Amino acid sequence: MPRKITFYASEDELSSKLIKILNGLIREIKDTAKTSSRDMWPAFAITTVKITLPSTLGIREELECEIWTSPKNYEEVLKTKFGLAGVPAVKIGDNIFVGENAIGIASDLHTLLTANKYTNAEQILYHLATAAKSIAETQIKEAEKEIELREAPVTSVFRQTIREKLSSLEKLHMEKKIDEETYRKMKKTYEELLGGT
Repeated sequence: MPRKITFYASEDELSSKLIKILNGLIREIKDTAKTSSRDMWPAFAITTVKITLPSTLGIREELECEIWTSPKNYEEVLKTKFGLAGVPAVKIGDNIFVGENAIGIASDLHTLLTANKYTNAEQILYHLATAAKSIAETQIKEAEKEIELREAPVTSVFRQTIREKLSSLEKLHMEKKIDEETYRKMKKTYEELLGGT
């Protein structure tokens, strides 16, 4: 389960939304967290928030939340440095999530740390790990679906279209909306097309 969460943001609209959520969180948990900031060359600002959480194991857990921000003209440098597909982004364990998913995780984190429903480290960390796993699985399924669609042979689409035409032809024939000779000719043509693909 994650003990460190890293957020990355620039100056776009979604990044601004992310930063607003995280700033709100920092304000609300200031009594149980240690916050520090530093600049890193060439143009990154890093805010580190160390949050102390009670634990059911009798010892206290620390969750570290790191926030990297860069101006718009250094956004590509930030993305290259951390292997990000886009910003805003968040890294939980080995998984990186971008865009609306990053905002969703920030929002979840805010709720988890400020609501009374989750009161210990185990619950909070388990929830974050589960949320990250769920997003990762959804992304994998979406990617697999996209690959299947992209790699679907043209012939299979063509065959499906011919089958649908053949089915419509059979229906017209049964309903006596087409004469026998036309039906036989069209059916033969469709069957030949199917046999040749």
